[in-house]
Amino acid sequence: MDPFAPCVILGSVHWDDLRYFLSIAESGSLADAARELGVSYSTASRRLNVLEESLGVRLFDRLPAGYELTAAGKEILDPARRMEAEFKDLARGVLGRDARLAGRLRFATTDAFAERFMTEIAGFTRAYPQIEIDLLSTPAPAELAMREAEVAMLATNQPPEALVGRRLARLPSALYASTRYVDARKAESRNAEDGGHLGDLSAQAWVGWETSMRHIPAARWMRENVPDAHVACRVATGVALLAAVRDGVGIAHLICLLADSDPGLRRIRPPEKSLETSLWLLTHEDLASTGRVRVFLDYMADAIGHDPRLRATGRDEPTGSLANQHPAVPTAHAIARSSRGTSAPAGE
Repeated sequence: MDPFAPCVILGSVHWDDLRYFLSIAESGSLADAARELGVSYSTASRRLNVLEESLGVRLFDRLPAGYELTAAGKEILDPARRMEAEFKDLARGVLGRDARLAGRLRFATTDAFAERFMTEIAGFTRAYPQIEIDLLSTPAPAELAMREAEVAMLATNQPPEALVGRRLARLPSALYASTRYVDARKAESRNAEDGGHLGDLSAQAWVGWETSMRHIPAARWMRENVPDAHVACRVATGVALLAAVRDGVGIAHLICLLADSDPGLRRIRPPEKSLETSLWLLTHEDLASTGRVRVFLDYMADAIGHDPRLRATGRDEPTGSLANQHPAVPTAHAIARSSRGTSAPAGE
């Protein structure tokens, strides 16, 4: 039984139905909530209808722009959030006592990082065949990703203080274009030495981020520095961004770790200091001593921290060095000792 998705009956209301309510309330979309919960659109709709019938009230207005909370929905939102937090605290407390090196492990990361570090994930599954990885691909910030995951590997400069973990590497970002795009711009220019007008960013076609991804630093950089840019395509995932730039749709800021090894991409400007972020491996403090969580943290931190490919990111100092951890953040081995009070919040 999944301890994070229980079917607890509270009077005539099932806790599982409240999970659907919370997901729809946070996304404002039934389709997005269904994707987040891993169910079909019809299932999410049915569960919401069951909850509304059980309570005898309408919780959402179904509008063309999305689902909007009614007065009744707003009234139960905070209590439902508290119930969710308390139940997950209880579930994590139970899981934290599990020392077995077996069972399922929910690991959240972005699709781009999942692809980039699949070799390390595959190595872990061979080393610990009794542990099954549930890979949750998500572009959500850490605090949202960790609602459903036991471990997350994400790029952030401000990990939530409620989590523990370690910084695996610094991640600079730079502006990239495809070789095809650069060559086409050069052909259009009378003076090939100017790079085909690549220095004029406002004259370029851009690959931007979809509106729901406005929180991403690169999206904010575009709003502030090239507000009138021609956006040829907007995407919602890192893999789609890489693919669009690689195929010549336009230019975009990419994480050097993901882009430098791609022969179809060319860096056209130095790394942008304001876009530098860090790669973090995070977990809940009360899960850090769980057997399968502990060995996963140890294995991934060791494999990624010693990966020589992390050094080729355009930085003078090695970005994959184990010495690059934040002083307040323990190594994975130190996290494993959290039950003895040696772990620290993963905040900067």
